[in-house]
Amino acid sequence: MAEDLTAQRHDRLRRIAPAVQHDINNAMMVLASNLELLGRSVADGAPRRQLDRCIEASKRLDATMRGFLDAARRPVEEPTRASLAQALRQVLPLLAVAAGARHGVDLTLAEGVPEVALDRARLDLALLALVQDAVPGLPQGARIGLAVEKRAEAVSLAVTLPEGVAPSDRAMDLLAEAARGGVLEAGPVLTWPTRPA
Repeated sequence: MAEDLTAQRHDRLRRIAPAVQHDINNAMMVLASNLELLGRSVADGAPRRQLDRCIEASKRLDATMRGFLDAARRPVEEPTRASLAQALRQVLPLLAVAAGARHGVDLTLAEGVPEVALDRARLDLALLALVQDAVPGLPQGARIGLAVEKRAEAVSLAVTLPEGVAPSDRAMDLLAEAARGGVLEAGPVLTWPTRPA
């Protein structure tokens, strides 16, 4: 009963996410345009620095909300061809929030990475679990690395954790599911072929 209620709740939230994102986009547009207009008349010095911090905070809020709502509304589906680089850029703000202020997530992208068959919902969930499960064992200031590389007829995502920190079993299980159609290697490294199977 509780599992069914949870599934229904998640489905309802997933379905309302586009409307929430539209409303947030409208509010962020008003905020950004008014901050820009204010920036034209604010004096240098402390007022300018305060305004610049507000502008940066609004950009971070926008990126975080887009990442959260994008992940929330995405249904689990069969893998479809997508850009791994774009998928990671979209989920990065959410991973940064999961890592918290004492830690961070770095993303390195190779140039010209081709599309691969991805299940974006599973990949988002796997990376979120990886970060959330790793954080309690991370030393302050530690960073988790995500690197996308081109290989011969494949694209890989290498995850780097600080020395002495290993991915949780749950995260590894979710990464294995996210690697459907590809391979999960030790490291962890997920590799997907660039050509459809």
